[in-house]
Amino acid sequence: MSRKTKDPSQLPPLSVVVIGLNVAEYLGSSLDAILNSTYPSSKMEIIYVDSGSTDCSLDIARSFEQVNVIELNTSNPSAAKGRNAGAAHAKYDLIQFVDADSYLHPEWLKVAVSYLDTKNAAVAGRLSERYPEKNLFHRMAELEWNIWSSPDGSWTTAALEAKTFGGNVMLHKSVFLGLNGFDENLKAGEDPDLSYRIRREGYKILRLHQDMASHDINLSSFSEYRRRTRRSGTAYANLAFRYWQESERFMLKPLIRIIAGVLTPATVLIFGVSAGLPVPGLILALLIMFRLVFQTGKFARLFNITRLRALEYSLYLALAIYPQFLGVVDVAKQKISNWIKKNRIDEPAVEAISL
Repeated sequence: MSRKTKDPSQLPPLSVVVIGLNVAEYLGSSLDAILNSTYPSSKMEIIYVDSGSTDCSLDIARSFEQVNVIELNTSNPSAAKGRNAGAAHAKYDLIQFVDADSYLHPEWLKVAVSYLDTKNAAVAGRLSERYPEKNLFHRMAELEWNIWSSPDGSWTTAALEAKTFGGNVMLHKSVFLGLNGFDENLKAGEDPDLSYRIRREGYKILRLHQDMASHDINLSSFSEYRRRTRRSGTAYANLAFRYWQESERFMLKPLIRIIAGVLTPATVLIFGVSAGLPVPGLILALLIMFRLVFQTGKFARLFNITRLRALEYSLYLALAIYPQFLGVVDVAKQKISNWIKKNRIDEPAVEAISL
């Protein structure tokens, strides 16, 4: 899929909304990347939304004359709130959202605007990990940034119509506001949630095999990885519970995959021990737990990587479902708690009516 970029004189005006919280390490370079874009500066406004930084992020943003700075006064900051605030202040219909830890590719804005029309409401491209060989987490992020699901449910790295986008995306403000923007009640999963609502309205989302930005996942410990992956489990669960009654059953399959992936090996092991066959039970449980190892060749072809790197990725996926499962449990506990509170509140009212 390719299109010629428009003549500079015909390019539409656009707004670039950058969000951040304590991003002094990245913000200057992120804003420089936007200003160094090949997109005409006369047709671009830059908005930085700060969610309450305690470092020098605001000072850095204010040092750029071309940047409009918005300070959010909130005790409960989130990416959704930052992006919504930026969109509310944007002057133009085309908005490019950028996370402050991401640096836009110089040509991206020109390429992206050529794909947005009345049918294509959002477009994203390739995201590269800035330090891919720093550690295991960075190596895995480099792979996962650029694999996405198509509407038919298949996974691919090719440029095509996609089901979801991430935090870095260009879209129509009119569509965005028509859907009330990002859901600020979601602490995780606000991007796929909006993606789904956009597609539900009949619009398309495109993911291009074109460099969009570089990103630093900045993970250096297992505890950081565990917290991040646990949030992804929370996102799967929240969205699956929210949309399970709709025809697409959005995020229901990933939720089932996480639950089954954790509970099935445990169940097999318990039955094996109960039946007096602990060793066969353990072997079968491990085979189920690490079944993705048998897809090493598939991953190698999909990403065009060595079989050793593909094996590393398959093991990574096999273990990732455990912190994700904890995120699912968090959501389940919260929903049970809410149900109990609701019924406790409603009980006296019911008794009063009966009297």
